[in-house]
Amino acid sequence: MGSEGCRQSDNCQDDSGFHDDGRQSSSGPTVIGKFKFTRGSLVNWQLFAISYSPEIRPALRVGLGLGLPGIALLLIGRTDLLAYAVFGSIVGMYGRNPHRSQRLKDQVLGAALMLCAGFCGIAMAPLGMRGWTLLAGGMFWAAFSSLIADRYGLKPGGAFFPLFAFGALGTLPVGERPALDGLAAFVATALFSILLGQAARFGRVEECGSEGLAIPWPRILRRACTYLIVVFLAGAVGITLQVEHLQWTMAGAAVPLAVGNARGRLRRGAHRIGGTLAGTGVLFGITALTPSELMIGCCIILLMFPTEAYMVRNYGLALSFFTPLIILMLQLANPKSGSQMVWDCAMGNLLGVVVGIAAASIFERQPRTTI
Repeated sequence: MGSEGCRQSDNCQDDSGFHDDGRQSSSGPTVIGKFKFTRGSLVNWQLFAISYSPEIRPALRVGLGLGLPGIALLLIGRTDLLAYAVFGSIVGMYGRNPHRSQRLKDQVLGAALMLCAGFCGIAMAPLGMRGWTLLAGGMFWAAFSSLIADRYGLKPGGAFFPLFAFGALGTLPVGERPALDGLAAFVATALFSILLGQAARFGRVEECGSEGLAIPWPRILRRACTYLIVVFLAGAVGITLQVEHLQWTMAGAAVPLAVGNARGRLRRGAHRIGGTLAGTGVLFGITALTPSELMIGCCIILLMFPTEAYMVRNYGLALSFFTPLIILMLQLANPKSGSQMVWDCAMGNLLGVVVGIAAASIFERQPRTTI
């Protein structure tokens, strides 16, 4: 994902929110607030501030995209449907382009991708997907989502969100019939997020860089094949080790592939591991208060705002909010899961990240620029 004022490009930021180079156009000292920086110190302080400052406007849109539908679900006593609403609100994360028409195209395409993956998961949930069946579906959505995201330059790039939507919604206990009420919450929240994206202010913005160049088809196909192989290997290892919640292992394996070179994948993986562990600590702090379902629902809604606010600037910090959000919403949807689910998800995620980094380094030896 890029900044509010630009669509992310290769010479702007990677998916972790860190600038690839620190070049500045100004050659003399610069004054920021009450502080005066020379050219050498300016780079360091600006990078530090950019890495750790939240992005308020897009976070408000995404937060409202979940907040209003989420409050409606809390008022009618359907906290179990928050999981579906959360994935619908992720459509708002695709709405960062400053141009109204392009933002609409990005969000509609992102919504189509999320909804198709979610529909597939919801439809197959009554079958009780586990093991190789779940892995086969995850491999398809990982490769297909990567192909679509690269072909149309979607940000956030990669396959993480559609893949995780398929796996998480497809493994919820729903009985013998698909959760049509969950499907309705999913669709309504996604459409509401698109409306918020179009209702946002579209003023004059600073340019962060040129629009990303079109990615050649051989590179798109190679990247999709990498997702396919890496998710298969991570899932196969998880099945062999009898890992519970295999969807976390598959999603964890997809995370490092969002950046295009070995150094970026290691940094992304480290952020994923650190953010997950920090988020697990936050989760234990919340559960220690023995909150009611209503309070848990409120926590889920509130955690979406800092998740999006820091997702670009500091991926690890964002995950310290996103991890408890996801686990809490899954616990509401499946109250029988218990506290063991926290450790299962954390260990499955860690396994996926390690396998993802190792496998990607083998299959993509040549360093590539960030997509």
